[in-house]
Amino acid sequence: MVFAQVRDSPLSVDECFAAVLLPDVGGIALFVGAVRNHDDDRRVTDLAYEAHPRSVAEIERVAAEVAAAGSVRAIAVTHRVGHLRVGELAVVVAVGAAHRAEAFAACRRLIDDIKAQVPIWKHQIFEDGSAEWVGAC
Repeated sequence: MVFAQVRDSPLSVDECFAAVLLPDVGGIALFVGAVRNHDDDRRVTDLAYEAHPRSVAEIERVAAEVAAAGSVRAIAVTHRVGHLRVGELAVVVAVGAAHRAEAFAACRRLIDDIKAQVPIWKHQIFEDGSAEWVGAC
């Protein structure tokens, strides 16, 4: 089972947790990405995410590949788009597996693969007024 969503409203850890809490799941791993106030030595004030129309389909594809590699029972991914401030959640990933080791490994692979393969871009705005685009893939 895969739940994938890209949206412009606030994200919920509880929503993703509930989506993977199934009777045959013994281990759940979560990753929560929040907007931080710096990038290297530069102060970030806020940022904006933009996503390609195929981003949800790409998340589903990546999630299916991760699930096929082990005893993963369920995956939930929500990614935010639009304007975000420091401290807001940008991405929530949850993996439910039969055992904790598989859940941890799949969660790590899932977020890494999403960052590398899904067309979602980040526009960072810095305290000095400068800005830069960071490509997710």
